Amino acid sequence: MKTFNDLVWNNSTAIVVVGYNRLKSITRLLNSLVLAEYPSINIPLLISIDCSGNQKLYDYVKSFEWPYGPKYVNIQETRIGLKNHIYQCGDLTRFFRAIILLEDDIVVSPVFYSYVLQTLDKYANEPRIAEISLYKNEQNGYVGLPFVNEQNGNDVFLMQDVSTWGECWTAAMWNSFKEWRDSHSEDYIQSVDMPIRIKNWSRAWSKYYNAYVVDKKKYVLYPNVAVTSNFGDAGEHGGDKNSIVQVNLLQRDFIYRLGAFDSLSRYDIYFNNECIYQWLSIPYDDLCLDIYGFHDNIGNKRYILSTKILPYQVISSFAMLMRPVELNIKNNIKGEDLYLYDTTISENTWKKKDNKYNDSVVPYYLQGFNSILIIKFALRKIWILFKERLGLS
Repeated sequence: MKTFNDLVWNNSTAIVVVGYNRLKSITRLLNSLVLAEYPSINIPLLISIDCSGNQKLYDYVKSFEWPYGPKYVNIQETRIGLKNHIYQCGDLTRFFRAIILLEDDIVVSPVFYSYVLQTLDKYANEPRIAEISLYKNEQNGYVGLPFVNEQNGNDVFLMQDVSTWGECWTAAMWNSFKEWRDSHSEDYIQSVDMPIRIKNWSRAWSKYYNAYVVDKKKYVLYPNVAVTSNFGDAGEHGGDKNSIVQVNLLQRDFIYRLGAFDSLSRYDIYFNNECIYQWLSIPYDDLCLDIYGFHDNIGNKRYILSTKILPYQVISSFAMLMRPVELNIKNNIKGEDLYLYDTTISENTWKKKDNKYNDSVVPYYLQGFNSILIIKFALRKIWILFKERLGLS
């Protein structure tokens, strides 16, 4: 059996599978990898397992047969934790053209490898791209609302939110992050303009990668349709039966439309389309974009664009009719759902309740979902909670 000690330079894109103690999960992932399509039989597979004492898992990965190229296995002698495990695996980029890193609760599309090769051919040397994501967000997980990206003729788009459910790095991408990480303190990371929820993470490697991406004004490349999906299995950051993170998974290959970097739609870490600055003719330094209503620094710029009711004068407002939501701004669809505020003018009236979503947000994002089902589901949850509080269950 080959181990990581046997690695030498290989000008290919390797697959790195990361696991800890979930035999069922890693079996599912490896099975999906075997069923996928590859251009050759020189695809290195690296399986890296943190120490858990799960001998059945160890035996399984050692005996697993990989028909598409060399297989390497590394099992830690002591527990190093997920963050250090990912850091260690990121350093494997020095042996390959690039690596595709997959944690064990992931499943891949049959055509995931083609997507990676095509995007690497186009963007591997683009210094503003910090990572290539295989996953595609279908919701803004920070607020639990759906996310839809603008379709502008490209099959990929850019976002500052870091992908952790299937990602690809070149050595240049990874080393740039490492250099930044090793030269910035935790105090500095807390000063970066990103959601407080991320700053409060204590064990996630992506906290530091997010801070790096925002601070260096870089982006993650995302596909319009995902080539990985996530089962959210119980583990360090997951929970059983978490279908919320399951997404539409591409089933057939095609030639991707990959425009120049500046032609791609770009979203910040708060899921706002950055073209809005241009559409409103307001400079970045003067406008806080808060379409999802969770920006943590909304008070430090003159103008705010938000779906929340805030105590400032409204100088313009838009409807929430078109999808994605930013198209209402691009096409100047007027309404009373999305407000552009001037923070230099206070306006406190009985109608304004600080920091509350306006009434149009819920029906817009529910998109016609059956309200009776929602009410029944909520009542069931309340009843279960009530019984638990009274010790009746």
